[in-house]
Order: sequence, then structure tokens, then C-alpha cells
Amino acid sequence: MNTNRKILTALISLSFCELISGPANAHTMWINAVDYMMQPVIGHSRSEEEKGEEYIARTNVYFGFGHRYPVDDFMPKTILNTYYLLDGNHNKKSLEPNPGGFLATTVRFEKPDPYIVSAALKPGYYTMHVEEGRVKHRMGPKTGLKAVILSLYYEQYAKALLAVGDTSDHAFAKPLGDKIEIVPLKNPLNMKAGAGEILPVQVWFNGKPASFCKVYATYAGFSTKDDYALATMGDSKGIAHIRLAHWGPWLIKAEKTLPAAGELKDKCDALHYTATLTFEIK
Repeated sequence: MNTNRKILTALISLSFCELISGPANAHTMWINAVDYMMQPVIGHSRSEEEKGEEYIARTNVYFGFGHRYPVDDFMPKTILNTYYLLDGNHNKKSLEPNPGGFLATTVRFEKPDPYIVSAALKPGYYTMHVEEGRVKHRMGPKTGLKAVILSLYYEQYAKALLAVGDTSDHAFAKPLGDKIEIVPLKNPLNMKAGAGEILPVQVWFNGKPASFCKVYATYAGFSTKDDYALATMGDSKGIAHIRLAHWGPWLIKAEKTLPAAGELKDKCDALHYTATLTFEIK
């Protein structure tokens, strides 16, 4: 029994240390957009519901959730904590997701600007333990449980980069202030695939550059599984470099794991933080 437990623990720990860390069944959250880059258009035809509204561009955004980019599992609205549209000055406008499995939302823009759609999951605990010879999953702390295999406190944050009209090369280089965040030091919406361009990104954690975080990147169509096209690590200043080898939508993910300390040691074994960033390369 002890040998089997050790093997099971090793396998599960390995899977959580790799690409699929996060909450419920190790799901990761990200934000997709139908159009990431738009040109302002005057005189849009309006539906009956939109009459009287003024906007120069619009797109639909929706959530990816799971392991397979760009879409995988449905994400329940109940686990969403914050959901915003931010303009180039980081002025916030709350977004309300429509009902449905991917929580698709129409976003309308009133002026040319760089924009960010930002979301965060409600923080929580995820625990795996053995009970009556079976591995069980619990969306809660390990308190009171025996034979705990793994127990995490998690937080997840996501950003999608959008633009209406032309935007500067450093349009998205200012952090929003999320617990963990991927900040592009160059504007990926101005970069071209196949030109050998490399996107520098900086991972921030607790308001400071995060040293030596794991960083993964992939593009739509690379794989139908949970594989990433690139895996790397940020340097001592939290900077990683992503080679943009393909056109289309991209996903970058960063992870940071800390051991539980103090009172949290009674609730979980580790603290796990995840950030995702999505954008499009032409």
C-alpha cells in the first residue's frame, strides 16, 4: 500500500508541476476574442437592441477553460470573480458575461485605443485525497481529511489584448496590478509572424517582477491536446522571450508555486498562482 501510494503521489505531483496546474481538475482559464485588432468604422448598422448606442467597433470575447487551446471545457459563471474592459489609461468598465457554456460577451468600443479584457477566478482550494481506496477530488481545503495526496490554494488571472486603430509599441507595457500578471514589453499586435520576431514578456507577482517563473506559449492549431509550442523560464527580472513563429491567436501562461506557511499549512500544501495572456499575430 505504501509503495502504491508513493507511485500515485509521484505521478499526480508530476502532472501538477507541468502544464495543467490550476483549479477544478487542473483547469486553466484564458480569454478568447473573435477580433483582436479592429479598425474604427462610423455608421454601424444597429440591431433593435442596439439603437441609440454609439460605438465604432465591436468584438465578441469568450472564455477558454481546461487544457486544450483555444477551447475545451465550459466554465461556470459562478467561479468568475472579476471581469473588466480597460482602455489605454486603465479606466475600468465592468463586463457581464452572457449565459452559456463559454460565457460569450459582446464588447463595444467608443474610441480608438488599446484595450485589455481582464478576468479573475474566485480564489479557492483544491484537494486530492484517498478515501475507501479511491482517489477523490474536493474543491476545498484539506482540513479534517486523511491520506491527502495534494492540496492547493489557487488564484487565476487572465488578460486579452485588443486594439481599435493603431497602437504604440508599448501600449500594453504597464501592469494592471493583478497578483500575478504577464506584461508584454512590446506590443504583440504590431508584430508579424514569420519575421523572426521575439516578444519579451515580464511576469509580475505581488507588484514586483517575479524571478524564474515557468512560462509556456502556444498558438491556435499547434495541438489538439494540452501541449505547448514553447516552454521556458523567466530570468532574475522575470523576463522571458517568446519566438512568434506562427500567425493567428496566441496564448501565454505563467505559473508560480509557493509552499504553504503559517496558518495556511493546516489548509493546503502549496499556493499556486496562474496568469494567462492572449493576443493575435498577423
